[in-house]
Amino acid sequence: MKSNLLFFGVLVACCLYGMPLSAQSTDKAAAAYREFVRLNNEGADKANVYSALYRCYTEYVSVLSSAQAGTAAYQEAKSALRDIYPYLQHGAVYNSQRGNQQNALIFAQAYMDVPLMKAFAGESFTRDDYFATMAYFAASGTFNARDYAKAIPYFRAYLDTGDAKNRKDVYTYMAKACLNIGNFDLAKSVLDEAMSNYPTDFNLLSMAINACIDSKDNANLQKYVTKALAQKPQDNTLLNIQGKLYEDTQQYQLALNTYLKLRRANPRSLDVARHVALNYYNLGVLNYNKASMEQGSAAKKHDRQAKEYFTAAAATLEDIVASDPMSVKYLEALATAYSCMGETDRLSAVNNKIASLGGQTVQTSSMPSLMAYSGKKVRQDSPMQNMAQATYSTGTVTRQENATATAMGEAPRYSQYAKEYVESRIERWQAKDPYETIDEYKTRVTEETRDAKIKELLKQAEADYIKTYTAHIRFNDMLLKPYDAENRVFLVESKYGELIVPVPRENNEAQVFESSWAGMQFKDPKFYINNDKLMLSSLTFVTPTGNTYRYDGDESLNYTETVVDMNFGAIDTSNLVAETHTSNNSGVRRSKATVSVGKSDVDTDIPESKEVNDKTFAYIIANEDYSMVAPVPMAQNDGQTFGEYCRKTLGLPETNVRYYPNASYGIMLSAIQDLKNIAKVYDPGEINVIFYYAGHGVPNEATKDAFLLPVDANGQQTEVCYSLNKLYSELAGLNANSVIVFLDACFSGAGRDGDMLASARGVALKAKAEKPQGNMVIFSAASGDETAYPYKEKGHGLFTYYLLKKLQESKGEATLQEIGDYVTEEVRRQSQVVNRKLQTPTVSASATMGDSWKDMKLR
Repeated sequence: MKSNLLFFGVLVACCLYGMPLSAQSTDKAAAAYREFVRLNNEGADKANVYSALYRCYTEYVSVLSSAQAGTAAYQEAKSALRDIYPYLQHGAVYNSQRGNQQNALIFAQAYMDVPLMKAFAGESFTRDDYFATMAYFAASGTFNARDYAKAIPYFRAYLDTGDAKNRKDVYTYMAKACLNIGNFDLAKSVLDEAMSNYPTDFNLLSMAINACIDSKDNANLQKYVTKALAQKPQDNTLLNIQGKLYEDTQQYQLALNTYLKLRRANPRSLDVARHVALNYYNLGVLNYNKASMEQGSAAKKHDRQAKEYFTAAAATLEDIVASDPMSVKYLEALATAYSCMGETDRLSAVNNKIASLGGQTVQTSSMPSLMAYSGKKVRQDSPMQNMAQATYSTGTVTRQENATATAMGEAPRYSQYAKEYVESRIERWQAKDPYETIDEYKTRVTEETRDAKIKELLKQAEADYIKTYTAHIRFNDMLLKPYDAENRVFLVESKYGELIVPVPRENNEAQVFESSWAGMQFKDPKFYINNDKLMLSSLTFVTPTGNTYRYDGDESLNYTETVVDMNFGAIDTSNLVAETHTSNNSGVRRSKATVSVGKSDVDTDIPESKEVNDKTFAYIIANEDYSMVAPVPMAQNDGQTFGEYCRKTLGLPETNVRYYPNASYGIMLSAIQDLKNIAKVYDPGEINVIFYYAGHGVPNEATKDAFLLPVDANGQQTEVCYSLNKLYSELAGLNANSVIVFLDACFSGAGRDGDMLASARGVALKAKAEKPQGNMVIFSAASGDETAYPYKEKGHGLFTYYLLKKLQESKGEATLQEIGDYVTEEVRRQSQVVNRKLQTPTVSASATMGDSWKDMKLR
C-alpha cells in the first residue's frame, strides 16, 4: 500500500511540474519542503517521506524555472534544492531495493539533474562513492526509455567519475544515443575519445564508420576506414567502402586496384565486376579527353593509355552484359569503349541492342563521358550495415546520385530563422539585470540602443545562418544545360540559383567539361541570402583532369539558348543524283531565344508601403515540380514574387503571408485548415483573405468539375485533388470581409506549355464554371478550354506577370476593376503575339458583392 502511495505521489508531482509560477508560488514549494522535513524528522513511513520529497523537488524546480535570476524566490529555490539533493539519491536507492525501478529512475534522474541545472552552472556538489553507480543507473534507464538526449549528460557524468567498471559500455551507448538524435559530431567526438582508450576495439571503430557515413563526413571516414583495414585488411565490406571512397574522389586507379583485389576474392560478384568496369572505363575516358586537349607525344601517350583502359573495360563490360543483357547503361558504356577503340563493327552490333531496348545509341564522333556507379543497396546484418553502398563528402564537394541537400536537412526560410534568432537574444538583452540600477538600465536600453542591437544581431544571424546551413552542402541537384558557343559559357541550374560558367571552346575544353560532368567536383562555395533563401555567389568547378572553372555572380555574363527550326521541304527523290553544284537556298530559319539569368522587371523595384495591413492574410500555393505529370515552369517564381508584393507593397506582416511551394494534397488540406483556424479567432467581417494559386488545374472528365492538382497526384483520381467548388465554399465559410482569389491555372487538362497532361485524353475539356460564393472575387488566368501560358522571357506565368506589373505600376493602389481590365487586355494581346494562341483572363464576383468590388483595393 505504501508503495502505491509513493507512486501516486510521484505521478501527482509530475503533473504539477511545469505549471506557471502564478499557480505554484514559493509558498506552495515552501509548504512541500516543510512537509518533507517534518515527515523525515518524525521517522514516518519512507514511502510518504519520499513522496513528499519529490513533491518538494518538483515545486522548487518549477519556481527556479519561472523566477528571474537573483530574486528572493530564485535564491530560495536554489537553497532548497541544495538541501534536498542528497535525499534524492536515498529515494532512488529505497525504490530500487523494493523493486520499483520506475520510481527509482525518477529519483535518480532528479539527483543527476540538479547539478546540471543552469542555475548551478560553475558550482560544485559533494559526491560520494555511490555517485558513479547512480549516474550509470540514471543513464542506462533513461537510454532504455529512449529519451536519448536526456541520457547523454548522464553518460558524460559517469565518464567524468573515472570509474572503469562500465566505461566501455558507456562510451558505446552514449555514442548510440548521439546517433539516435542525429548529433553526429558529438557521436564522433565520443567515439574518438573511446578509441583513444580502447584503440583495438573493432565495434567502436565500426560505429565511427557508420557515424561518418550517416553524416557524410568523408575526411574522418577515410581515417577510420584506414584504421579498420589495418585490423582487417581482407574485410570485403571495408574494401568496398574504400573503393567507393576512391571512386567518389575520382581516384580511379586506386579504386581499380581495390576492386581488383575484391574481384580476386569474389570472382562471381556482379557488383564488383561493375566497379572494375567503371574504373577501367573512367580511366579510359580521362586519358581520351586529355589526348583530345594535348598535341604531339603527350597526346599519343594519353591515346595509347586510353585504348589500353578501354580494352580492359570492354572485356569486363562484355561479361556484365552477358549476365545482365537488359542493362542499357552498361551496353552504352561498352559501345562507347568500342567507339574509342575504333571497333566500328562491334559498336554497330551493340548499338542495335541499345536501340532495341530504347536506349541512346553511341555515335563515333561523340566525346566519352564519365560513368557513375549505381547498384542495389544491400543491407548487411553486421555492425557496419549499409556502409558499402553509402555516399560521402569532403572539403571538396562531389556530385552524388543519392546524396541529400544538407546533413541538417533543408534550410528554413531566412526570415523565420532571423526572427527567432533576434527575438530570443534581444529579449535577454533588454531584460533588467538584478545588479543593474534603474538609471543604468534606462541608459542602456533605449529605442536607439535597441535598434542598434537588433542590427548587430541581424548581421550575426545572417552569418550564423550561412555557416549553419552550408556546412555540409551537397550539390547533387546541379543540372548542366547545353553549351552556348556564342558566349562560350555553360548554364548550370541549381536550387541555389542559375550559374553561368565560362568555359573556352579551344582544345575541346567545353566538350571535356560536359563529358566530365558526372565526376565534377565543386570547391570554395560562397553564399549570400536573397529572396529569403541561400544563393550561390561563387563556385569553382574542378574536372577529373584537374581543370578549374569559376562561377562568379558579380561577372556580367549572358547565356543564350539557341533553337533551330528545321523547315526543309520533302526530299525530291527524282533528283538524287550527283551534281557539280549546290543549291544556294538551304531553306533553314534560325531563331534565338535568350534565357534571362536573374530577375525580370517585376522581380525588382518592388514598391514598399509604410502602412501595415495586419488584418489581411495571403495564402499562396505554387505547384511547379509534379511527381507524375509535367512541371509548371516558373510557378514557384510566381508564388515567391507574389508573396514579396504581399509583404512589401500591400503591407502584410511576415506572419500573415503563408507560402506553400510544391504542395501535396495533405499540405493543401493543412493550409486551408490553418486559414480556418485564423478566421475563428477574429470577428465575422474583420479579416480579408487573398488566395493565390499557380499550378495545374484538371477537369473531371465525367462531371466536368474543376480541381486544383496537388504535386503528388496525376488528375486521374480527382478524389485526391482539391475541388474548386469545395475551395470556394470553404473560403466563403470564413465570414471574411472579402476573399480575393487569383488562379494562374487552367482547367482544360493542358499544361503551361500547351501539351496535355498525362491524365488528359489529348483534347482540351471545358470545365464547369464554379461560381464565387460569399464576399468573393475571382481572377482566373484563362477562359473555358484555353491554356494558361508562360511568359518565358519574364520568368513568370503570363497572367501573374501582368498582375504583378499592375501592382508595381500602381504601387498597390489600383482598384480590383483596374487590375482586372489591365490584366485581361495585356494577357489577351501578349498571348496572341508571343504564344500565337488566345488566353483570356476572367474576373467574376459573387452576387453578394454586387458592383462594390470594382472600387475595392488589395490593401
